[in-house]
Amino acid sequence: MHADLHIHTTYSDGLLTPQEIIEAASRTGIGIISITDHDSLDGCAAAREYLRSTGRNVKIIAGIELGTQFHEASVHVLGYHIRSDYAPLNLRIAELRNLREKRLRDMIAKVHSLGYNVKVTPTEMLGRAYGRPHVAKALVDEGYFADTEKVFEVLLGEGKPAYMPQPKLSTAEAVALIHDAGGIACLAHPSEFSSLSIVNELLADFSFDGLEVWHPSASGEDVRRWLNLAGKHNLTVCGGSDFHGGQARYPRLFGEYFVLYDDVKSVIEYKYRQ
Repeated sequence: MHADLHIHTTYSDGLLTPQEIIEAASRTGIGIISITDHDSLDGCAAAREYLRSTGRNVKIIAGIELGTQFHEASVHVLGYHIRSDYAPLNLRIAELRNLREKRLRDMIAKVHSLGYNVKVTPTEMLGRAYGRPHVAKALVDEGYFADTEKVFEVLLGEGKPAYMPQPKLSTAEAVALIHDAGGIACLAHPSEFSSLSIVNELLADFSFDGLEVWHPSASGEDVRRWLNLAGKHNLTVCGGSDFHGGQARYPRLFGEYFVLYDDVKSVIEYKYRQ
């Protein structure tokens, strides 16, 4: 059986709705998915509601991706089997959303000051994690740029004229929140770090339960390296497409990248912490 444990929807910076993800999974034969929107559980809830109404043969694992900062590195933490009713996690997600709403307003003001007349209204994305991708899409829709990749290259990428840092948790807080919500915390896409030493430091300093071994950024050599490292630290292993949709990044279509059930079985069949 095929699985994909790293998927983004319109509730963060993905282009497909949770309902469209369910239909795509059913169509492509991916039987187990985890919607891991940035700092949001709402996409997963919407997918589950849709699944109950349609009876599609797809299993959903509750997931989230929390953005954190560790020294100068941006560290993403995947959480699986999260209890959606855990109040402290929901509170922190809401706080981050409020901070991002302010960031969005400030970013749009900056874009306007640079001569680009676009409108992105936070209330249009209620319950979603929003930010640079939404501003980039608005700029493309208004005809200022040919694609969102160019927007990031010219305006919104780190160090560019309209860049603003994203509000983030500390890595320690993210891992603790996931654990307290009954889930397991996995270090996301280690191949995207600038050096192996950062990965080693993160695994030594924080109580991660797993490592994302399979990811579009990981070469065959990387996969072998992360499997060995996971074994060394007694970590479970996970993987997924990190699907967002669109032309700017691979995979462009849902189902182009997937993992095998047996490879990520320990995550899929995990039981809640007691």
